[in-house]
Amino acid sequence: METSLHQPATRAEAFKAVHMCDDLVSQMVPYCQRKLATFEGDQQATVKAAFKGLLAKRWCSDAQCVWIMRRVVRELQWPVGDSALEI
Repeated sequence: METSLHQPATRAEAFKAVHMCDDLVSQMVPYCQRKLATFEGDQQATVKAAFKGLLAKRWCSDAQCVWIMRRVVRELQWPVGDSALEI
């Protein structure tokens, strides 16, 4: 969802964006759990790869991707630093 600096999102647009982000979090948590073996148990590498993949999809803004992955990391309770989420 792209909006200009001069035109804030409507309440409906904001609700839709939050719902989309929540949905992506619910998909990314099990995805990261499955992909962990691919990265030999390296949680940081797993999150970084998942984040890069999410950015590449362009389903949402870069800022939303960061927010989504921070929620994913928190839900997984993985000790992943912010360096994994650098754009």
